[in-house]
Amino acid sequence: MKLIFCNECQDIIKLQHEKRTCMCGKSWGYYEPDGLHAIIGGESIPLGIANRSFLLALTNGRRKISQSGILFDAFVIPDNCDTITKSP
Repeated sequence: MKLIFCNECQDIIKLQHEKRTCMCGKSWGYYEPDGLHAIIGGESIPLGIANRSFLLALTNGRRKISQSGILFDAFVIPDNCDTITKSP
């Protein structure tokens, strides 16, 4: 799952197939039709959540009894990523 973080207003937006913007409007992004590649622009910093790790955190029974929450893998996507195109 890809998200963008706005370096200006600190909003985080999950990418969709339609263009979405942050609260201040200075960051934007969307998925290309293939659902893998994305175009982002403005002050956007791309983030990723490992889908499998996230789904495991949601579905395991420990969630109901955990005091501190269930960790999952998230990461900052590097500038040279093949699936992200940065547009001015």
